[in-house]
Amino acid sequence: MMATTRMTQNYPYSNNSQFPAPNGAPLPPPARGQSPMTYNQQQHAVPQRPPSSNTLSPPTTPHLHQSRPVSPAAVENNARRTKRHYPTYAAADQSMAGTPPLPSQPQSFQQPQQPQFAQGGLSGMPTVPNPVYPTSSPQQPNNNNYATSLANGVANMSLYGQSQQPVASPREDIPLVGQAPLIHDLDLTPPTPQIGQNISVTPSPNAQSSAIFKRSTINAVPASNNLLKKSKLPFALLLEPYPSDVEVPLVTDTVVPRCTRCKTYINPFVRFNQGALQWQCNMCGLDNDVPNSFDWDVTSQQQVDRWSRPELNYGCVDFVASADYMVRPPQPPAYVFIIDISYQAIQTGMVGVVANSILKSLENIPNEDGRTKVALITVDNAVGFYKLAGDEPEMLVVGDLSDVYLPRAASDLLVDLVDAKAVIQDLLERMKTMHDGSQMVNNCLGTALQAARKLLSSTGGKIVCFQANLPNVGDGVCKPHEEKKAITETTLMTPSSSFYRTFATECAKSQVCADMFIFGGGAFSDVATLNVIPRFTGGQTHYYPGFTANNNADAVKLEHEIEKLLAEKIGLEAVMRTRCSAGLICKSFHGNCTTRVPDIMALPNVPRDQSYCVEIGIEEDLQGSHAYFQTALLYTTCFGERRIRVINLCLPIARTMLEFFSSADQTAIARTICHQAIDKAVTYKLKDARDLLAKETIDISTAYAKEVIGNVATGASRLSLCRNLSMLPFLILGLLKTETFNEAGTIPADIRARSTVLLRTLPTELWLELTAPKFYCLHSMPQNAGQIDPNTKQFVMPPRINLSSEKLERHGLYLLEDGQSIYIWMGKEAVPPLCMDFLNIPNINSVQSGQIAELPKLNNPFSQRVTSIVDHVRKERKSAYYPSLYIVKEDGDPLLRAMFLSRLIEDRNANGPAVAGANQQNVNSGMSYFQWLGFVRSKCQ
Repeated sequence: MMATTRMTQNYPYSNNSQFPAPNGAPLPPPARGQSPMTYNQQQHAVPQRPPSSNTLSPPTTPHLHQSRPVSPAAVENNARRTKRHYPTYAAADQSMAGTPPLPSQPQSFQQPQQPQFAQGGLSGMPTVPNPVYPTSSPQQPNNNNYATSLANGVANMSLYGQSQQPVASPREDIPLVGQAPLIHDLDLTPPTPQIGQNISVTPSPNAQSSAIFKRSTINAVPASNNLLKKSKLPFALLLEPYPSDVEVPLVTDTVVPRCTRCKTYINPFVRFNQGALQWQCNMCGLDNDVPNSFDWDVTSQQQVDRWSRPELNYGCVDFVASADYMVRPPQPPAYVFIIDISYQAIQTGMVGVVANSILKSLENIPNEDGRTKVALITVDNAVGFYKLAGDEPEMLVVGDLSDVYLPRAASDLLVDLVDAKAVIQDLLERMKTMHDGSQMVNNCLGTALQAARKLLSSTGGKIVCFQANLPNVGDGVCKPHEEKKAITETTLMTPSSSFYRTFATECAKSQVCADMFIFGGGAFSDVATLNVIPRFTGGQTHYYPGFTANNNADAVKLEHEIEKLLAEKIGLEAVMRTRCSAGLICKSFHGNCTTRVPDIMALPNVPRDQSYCVEIGIEEDLQGSHAYFQTALLYTTCFGERRIRVINLCLPIARTMLEFFSSADQTAIARTICHQAIDKAVTYKLKDARDLLAKETIDISTAYAKEVIGNVATGASRLSLCRNLSMLPFLILGLLKTETFNEAGTIPADIRARSTVLLRTLPTELWLELTAPKFYCLHSMPQNAGQIDPNTKQFVMPPRINLSSEKLERHGLYLLEDGQSIYIWMGKEAVPPLCMDFLNIPNINSVQSGQIAELPKLNNPFSQRVTSIVDHVRKERKSAYYPSLYIVKEDGDPLLRAMFLSRLIEDRNANGPAVAGANQQNVNSGMSYFQWLGFVRSKCQ
């Protein structure tokens, strides 16, 4: 009975007198009548982040308290301070009492109703309740004199220059030196632009687009470029225009009102003039005619309520485009699979896994209207085509590598999935084993890519390439990697062949995208070169180092990622453009796209959840009280409908430095600096990129001390930032420790290239996890962790803890995840009950470190909760990447142990400097967090 009771609770898994508490002090014995479990929970009580919600809603700004919060780490003993490089003047008397509460309410988009008209017209603007999103059909106004009422009401609207501005929160400066980073601040929602109550044409709470779609590095635009320069903050927009699992209101009547001068789309921030017969563009100020359909439905011959139209109530809407936005019939989804069948590919076993994954995905490929087309090509020293029209597949080999041609009509090779499904299934079943005896060591990938482009040139489409061998014959030969210089003196992501950049340009013109699945069998795979095609065609790159199908975990990861990618309802043949208020310009662009002059981003495919960045410049001083940004994405859906997604953002104009800094979004700022550093490393040297990361951190810290705190800053105040920027140095240190910017010469070039691809393209939520991993304690997690909360119906994760080895107890169980990998750390003195309940292994000596496909499913509550946590981390994420799972025993595999410890950002790495950060001349990725702060503070003189 005792064993059952212990399993249903959480596990102390230790004798309290034998093992130290998390802060290094011995635990006092539990009170009489208090169970060890309950007592252990009290020792680890940490405020918990509320469950997240995928519903759209304007983000909220947390209330900032006046007190100075610190981490419990600030009061730890002297031995631990020495280990973690705590300064001697740490503020030991501070506490976490000032930490603001985390948001606790899920939010959702709400649908405004029509205005209530009084006799004589509108009284200001109508009060809008909050029905459920998306919009419903408009109701008819109960007003006999609708036009007169509308005109009188518009005349009474209070929009520009009279909006009530919210009172700014008091300033809260956080001294960084002497306390651990406030890790829970990373889970807070982004700052909300303070735009007042009446700036939009309707009182809809959703007039501002959600941060899911667009967020700015600063939520108050500086009135002049001089103010922006003084702050040293970057000004950019982060865009995720096509997120998954988010519904967007749809305007179906093909009426797309645009400004006749600047081409801005009508949005919630326009004004109605001239008796509501014209709308004034919020970008350029031009008056434009209001379409008749806004007030009169020609089909039903009835009045309609313009105020219920989605484009006047929602910051993000989709318009169904008219024929004016089409230069040809909508593109059908078309997929050409290129599969490497050379000897190296066969040895990895990837061909069978790929064929089986495509076979299982045929039912899930978007094909709502039956227009989807499929073709298969194999490649070794020649190009193999497959005739799929007919009763059975026929292989056709072309060995001419200088001028590849199609051996049959394109309609026989690229076929409708519905008509040829049985033949495709037959071919994929055969392909699992039909090339097993191949001895061909050459690979002509470039020639196969040219063939695939010819197949898709008339319609556009997607090339999905599975490559295990380095291309060594025909077009696009890649050279083996030979690096003789120090890694910091090299250029990042340098392609070894110019063929792929030229090919990507041709693909973009034909609306052809490419996704690359690259398999490293132990040799150099040249990810930097093969990534060039996805980089400029809107595709994705997946890299599998040391792949072997005999490792079930590798095979499962590949299957999940292929199936997820092929099931995506992507956007096709798209272009994206961002417009700004007068005085603002888009000056540079980041992400997987081709940029056309002056400011158009061409995207042959728009993958779900991929991120882009647009840097903004200030050309002239800004007038008025608000600035506007509108991003328009013109794309074709998988079912053949041409649409325009319009994403609007309104920001107040700031004229003081305090307003400016108080509105900063530290995550967006860190990501923008990351984009700038990647561009610097690609253009110049890795050393220049690392110096840029350090310089931006130093400049922002210095600017805040000088312009906001004042020149009187001394001691710890010399490195203080406002609460919403206090984690910026931590995030920059996280970037310096990633494989992209780390100066360790032992990092393989392909691993460095993969990290760069992820930092450039991941959605912001996963980018943040890659930069600052999430760390959890499992052996003493709260009883409700790992389960669905019965009240909120949301999954409950354990409390997040700081990324420090000080949190590791030698008998404990911990989980660390960065979006790409999940590490479960087992202390070397983990007790047998923990080993049995977690892995069904009798003791820690029998546990083996290594990669596993999934945790064993055992019939005990602890195992079920931990398994649920791992499943939640893997499945509830917006990404095509499937995290690998590793068991890391403290005294097990040294390589895995080093990988885990390298993700504890607050610690000094094994190759890090042994002296204080203030004594360092150059930035070092091995610095601990406090060494890094000392380095930054020493430069802020």
